[in-house]
Amino acid sequence: MSAALAQAPARLVFVGGGPKTTGLLLALAALGRADRGALPTRLRIDVVEPCEPGAGRIWRRDQDPNLWMNSLAEDVTIFADDTLEPAPVPGPSLHEWAGGTLSAGEFAPRRRQGDYLTAAFDAAVAALPDGLSVRVHRGTAAQVRRAPGGRQEVTVESAHPGQEGGQGRPLRLSADALVLAQGFVEVEPDAATTALQRAARARGLTYVAPGYTADVDLRVLPAGADVLVRGMGLAFIDALMMLTAGRGGTFSRGADGRLSYAPSGREPILWAGSRRGVPYRPKLGYRPEGMRLAPPRYIGAQLLEALRGEDGFVSVEGSALPLLEAEMAAAHYIELAGRHPERVSASADDFTALIDRQVAALVAGDAAARRAAQEALDALVERAVAQPADRFDLGALDRPLDGVRTDSAAALGEAIADHIEAELARAADPHFSQDSAVFHALVSGYFALREHVSSGIFTPEDRIRSFDGRLHGLFSFLASGPPPERLEALLALVRAGIVRFVGPDMSVEVGDGAFVARSSGHGEALRAPALLEARLAPVSAARAADPLLRGLLAEGSLLLEAGAGHAAKFVTAPSGRAIGGDGRPVPDLFLVGPSVAGSVGEAFARPGTNSRVFRDNARLAREIAGQLAQPGARTGDAGGAGTGDAGAEAAGDDAAGGDAEQAGTEPHGTEPRDTEHACAEPRGAETGRAASAAARPAGRARRRVRALSRSAPRPR
Repeated sequence: MSAALAQAPARLVFVGGGPKTTGLLLALAALGRADRGALPTRLRIDVVEPCEPGAGRIWRRDQDPNLWMNSLAEDVTIFADDTLEPAPVPGPSLHEWAGGTLSAGEFAPRRRQGDYLTAAFDAAVAALPDGLSVRVHRGTAAQVRRAPGGRQEVTVESAHPGQEGGQGRPLRLSADALVLAQGFVEVEPDAATTALQRAARARGLTYVAPGYTADVDLRVLPAGADVLVRGMGLAFIDALMMLTAGRGGTFSRGADGRLSYAPSGREPILWAGSRRGVPYRPKLGYRPEGMRLAPPRYIGAQLLEALRGEDGFVSVEGSALPLLEAEMAAAHYIELAGRHPERVSASADDFTALIDRQVAALVAGDAAARRAAQEALDALVERAVAQPADRFDLGALDRPLDGVRTDSAAALGEAIADHIEAELARAADPHFSQDSAVFHALVSGYFALREHVSSGIFTPEDRIRSFDGRLHGLFSFLASGPPPERLEALLALVRAGIVRFVGPDMSVEVGDGAFVARSSGHGEALRAPALLEARLAPVSAARAADPLLRGLLAEGSLLLEAGAGHAAKFVTAPSGRAIGGDGRPVPDLFLVGPSVAGSVGEAFARPGTNSRVFRDNARLAREIAGQLAQPGARTGDAGGAGTGDAGAEAAGDDAAGGDAEQAGTEPHGTEPRDTEHACAEPRGAETGRAASAAARPAGRARRRVRALSRSAPRPR
């Protein structure tokens, strides 16, 4: 072996440079700080990302400023807290980093979060031990193959035509360990979407398929046109703002505190509906003193094991959902009796004793005892809680319009607007602090259940249908709603005549010359020439449009869940390594993100919560380090970035990478830097007006990033 080859650094490649990769870089830095010997003496880290490193596509900094986060600035951090081992790299929350430009209780624009995540990426790179270097390649990983020397080789198509990896010679990166962290990947249309696309083309209608709203080309929806909108979650709120304030309309608050809207004249008329027929519940406008996330009262490993059925699995609908309801009910009545005793004539123990009996009967499989405990609880609530508004009723919370039937869509629209007004008033009123207790119990219980998904307690079919569907939908509706200001904006748009409501149980069919919507809440058929799907397409590794993932799947390097159909996700070992088609782990291939069964989709969390996100990052960092320490890690093809020149690799990173500008790569440090890029194009819609569906590059952004080192003091 030549001296140059012997000195060649180990190679680690990340496909995807968003916040998940930043979290793993922070975990690797923490590992290296605690034990320098855990990482190779020399390690080159290549990050392939078409957008801004750190922010990625979802949090890119050139998106519409009207798109907000739905978490408070003080509740967002990408830095692990000091409960983790090894001691993590310290860093600020979004609020602390902003240095006074964002209040703790403010909902930041998403592109501001992109600034924070980009600065966090720089901080992660700066925290890596000596001997580790990072290069970012602005492009898309198109293919992975096994090179003759045994390493994996990643082919990169540059985001900048004319540069290496673009129209010239391909950029190839060799890897001793490869981490696929693409985040939310685009999927091929399902059968229902394909049918609607074909129908729209055939009839000259406009159909906007499901997708991440910032990437969807909404220009195909013309001013004044009636547009049916299916979905009333966060994607609906995003589309709402892009089609109104994003088109020049203005919101203003009057002397009475009420929000009003002045149209620009460029807005379409939006007819919104969904299964529930109402938007997600708004985030609460207060935080009761002393209330914080706590471990669940019931949900835990021992109890879940006891709930496994004869088939060895836990039922989501039959067991997990009732447990989650018990968590919320107990939290509700503990808070009501403890903080507002004047409104209840029973003690918290009176309520929890009956809820405990319900859970015990559930575990024992005693349906009669469970019914008896529920009847006793209902009687206690009727007797001890005078006001219906103080009673916990999950069914009413989940489906507020059940049983509502009006004479017309207009009458139902008035009822929906009244409901939203009432929700906003209650969300701002600490008189109903039991709602905050329910929120905290739901969050705690939901994430506790999710921790057990990867252990296989649910069948793939049940997880997809009932956990990812029913239970996650309930969680999103109750706990992951928009900022209150966004529902105020919705009501202002209703008063301005821009938004109208279809109602619950919305169905859509294609008629002659129009999409036709109906609702269980009235008897009218509503016709419009356009349909906007205000929702993300369901996560599906089986239908991933990413050519790299499709290629790995076709060659047997990845494995889909059995029995999950088109909603199947990729399977990994507990180590995070991909499972190949032969059922065995692929030693040097790691998978993370929403397309992986049991993986954590989030990349950041609330400060001080010992979040699973950070624990998973630390565990995966140790696995990656172990793989890089394998004897063969630096004895294969040690070629440089597309050069195959081991001598250049050994001579140093600058020599190996060549001219960074020409190669489409950039070395990374911590200084603020100017960036100019276009990483995404709006997706075209199916429309009878082909010219209006043409996509355009996203607007370019050129701005300076605040370095973390210049932000507010970091927590110790």
